[in-house]
Amino acid sequence: MKFRNILGLSFTNMRRRKTRTILTTLGIVVGIMAVVSISSLSGGFEGQITQQLEQGLDTDILTVIPGGGSFFGGSGLSSFQINDTLLIQNITGVISTLGISQTGTTIYNETGGTLDTRIIGVNFTNLETVYGHRLTFSSGDWNQLGSNDSCIVGYLPDPIASTGDNLSAEVLVRVGLNFNYINVSISVGGVLEEAGQSGMLPFDRSIFISIDTYQELFDDSTISTIVVRIEDPDQADAIADEINEAFEDQVLVIVPNFLIDMVSSVFNIMEIFLLAIASIALLVAGISILNIMLVTVMERTREIGIMKSLGAKDRTILSQFLSEAALLGVLGGVIGIIVGLFLAQGMGLMLPALFSGFQGGFGNGDIGFGGSSSFTLVPVLAPETILIAMTFAILVSVIFAIYPARKAAKLDPVKALRYE
Repeated sequence: MKFRNILGLSFTNMRRRKTRTILTTLGIVVGIMAVVSISSLSGGFEGQITQQLEQGLDTDILTVIPGGGSFFGGSGLSSFQINDTLLIQNITGVISTLGISQTGTTIYNETGGTLDTRIIGVNFTNLETVYGHRLTFSSGDWNQLGSNDSCIVGYLPDPIASTGDNLSAEVLVRVGLNFNYINVSISVGGVLEEAGQSGMLPFDRSIFISIDTYQELFDDSTISTIVVRIEDPDQADAIADEINEAFEDQVLVIVPNFLIDMVSSVFNIMEIFLLAIASIALLVAGISILNIMLVTVMERTREIGIMKSLGAKDRTILSQFLSEAALLGVLGGVIGIIVGLFLAQGMGLMLPALFSGFQGGFGNGDIGFGGSSSFTLVPVLAPETILIAMTFAILVSVIFAIYPARKAAKLDPVKALRYE
C-alpha cells in the first residue's frame, strides 16, 4: 500500500473516533504548550534583563575593585591610592580613568528639605572624560565646577536644588578614636538629567563633589573603585588581563560583556530546568498514547485480520498505526504551539501589570523621590524552538506507539478474524 493511502486511511480512522482522538491529542497539546510558553517567557525575560544590563553597563567601561579572585572575597588589595589610576592610564587602549570614593549621608537644602543620598568624590575633569557622553545637565555645566566647594546633583523627579543654591551635608567623620558629625556647605554647580546607573556608579539621587574635598572631609586618601573607559569594547578582556597584571592579580576587573554572558548562562540553565519539568507532561501524554493504542489494537483486531487476509503485509499494518501516532503528534504539536504562544503573550501582558503596583520612595520633608518598578515583557520564541517542539511531539507519539503497532502487525490473521 502506498504511503499516501496509508496516511489517508489513518486520517479517516482518526475522524471516525473523534472523542478518542481529541483526548489522546490533549496530552500532547498540554506538554507542547508548557514547553513553548516557558521558552517564550524565558526568552522575553532574558532579553529584557540583558537590555537593561546593556543600558546600565556601558560596554566600553571597565570597573576595577580591590581584592583578587571574585566578588565573594579573596586575597588582594583592600583599597586603592589615588595614584593607582596612573598604572591603568598607561595601558594601551585606555582612554581615561576615574577614581571614586563614596559614602552615605543626608543632604539639606535651603528650605529645610532633606534627602538621604550618597556623596561621591570624583575628579570632575575625569568624570567628564569617562561619562561626558551620557551625562546631560538640566542646569549648569562642567565649566561651573572649578571650585572645590561646588557639586553636581543627580537627577530627582522633584529637584532638591538648582544651580547656585547651597546644600548642607551632615557628615560623620572620625577624629582619633572619636566619631563626630559635622555640617558641610557646598554650592550646586550643575544638576543632571536622568542618567540611571553605569556599573557600580549611580548617577541619579547622588551628590558628586571634588575628590580633594572628599578626602579632606573624611581624612582618607584612598579610593574604593577605579572606572576605566576603553577605546574598543572588543579588547575589554585583553585590557582587563593587563590591569590584573599591573596590580599583580590583587584586583577584580568587572567586564560588562562577561556579566551579560553570565546572566544569559543562568537563564539558559533555568530554562533547561523548567523545560525538563514541562516535559513530564509529554511523558504522561506518551503513556496515554501507549494505553489508547493498545485498546485500539484490541478493538480493531477483526479489521486487522481482514486487511491481512486481503494481502496486507506486516509492515503495512505497522505503518498504519505509526502514521496515526505521527498524525496525533503533528496535530497536538501544532495546537500546543499556537496555544503556548497565546498563553505566553497573555502572561507577558499580565506580569508587568502585577509588578507595576510595587513602588518605592524615600526622602522626607518637602523633598522626596518615588518610582515604580514596572517593566515590559515581550515573549520571544526562537524558530528552532518551534522545530524542536514539533519534533518532540512527533517522536513521543511514535515511540510510545511502536509496541502497540508491532503487536498489531504480528497478529495471526486467522485468530484475528475469529476475534469477537
